[in-house]
Amino acid sequence: MAPKIGPETILAEWLFVETVADIRRRSEDPGGRSRYELLGIAPLLRKLLIDASPLLNTVRAARPEVPTEFRIRQWTVPDRGRDDADLPYLLRLGGPELVGRPEDPALPKLKHFIGATVGLVRGRPLTVIEVVKYYANVEGGVHFGVPKEDADRVLSDMAPLLLGHSTGQIEILAHLGTIVVDALTPLCNSILALPTIDNRIHQSNDRGFYDGHWTADHYEKVSQLR
Repeated sequence: MAPKIGPETILAEWLFVETVADIRRRSEDPGGRSRYELLGIAPLLRKLLIDASPLLNTVRAARPEVPTEFRIRQWTVPDRGRDDADLPYLLRLGGPELVGRPEDPALPKLKHFIGATVGLVRGRPLTVIEVVKYYANVEGGVHFGVPKEDADRVLSDMAPLLLGHSTGQIEILAHLGTIVVDALTPLCNSILALPTIDNRIHQSNDRGFYDGHWTADHYEKVSQLR
């Protein structure tokens, strides 16, 4: 069955483009961001990738031909030759090295990305979805909640100790955000180049934009920044 394309698709595309742009801004220069700014990445990632009906899937249904390639260098246990390789860590998190490069292989599906390993907690792999859900649902990105899972408890125990001293732990959200922005930029570009319109109210003008459409405002803001 073909996806339904209508007013709700226009809204979803607008929200998608704005969300990716917000993640891009918050993910730049992680060390220079406040903990609060970094925490705000978690609900954006949850909305895009993890909610029961992820925004990515809603938008991609109308544009299946556009690739979304998540390039992540999954965390691995350090080589045994390193001094810290055998230390009994409670929690270990990846850093900037998680961000894949164009030459790195892409994970084929969203489920593979959110299940990718980004660290170690109590001796077992810690995944993208666990990190995002913790910061969104426990530390306050969306809800300030009670930790329920083992990974949540470990992260929750450490957070107060780092508050006011370091953003090193939560900077992982910026690294994941960079990966997501890289993966979803082609889809954003596709939307901006050929957005879903309603012929009853959106008419192309001589500049190639659609009068009364949200993309006209987008291009206007971009032109002012140049």
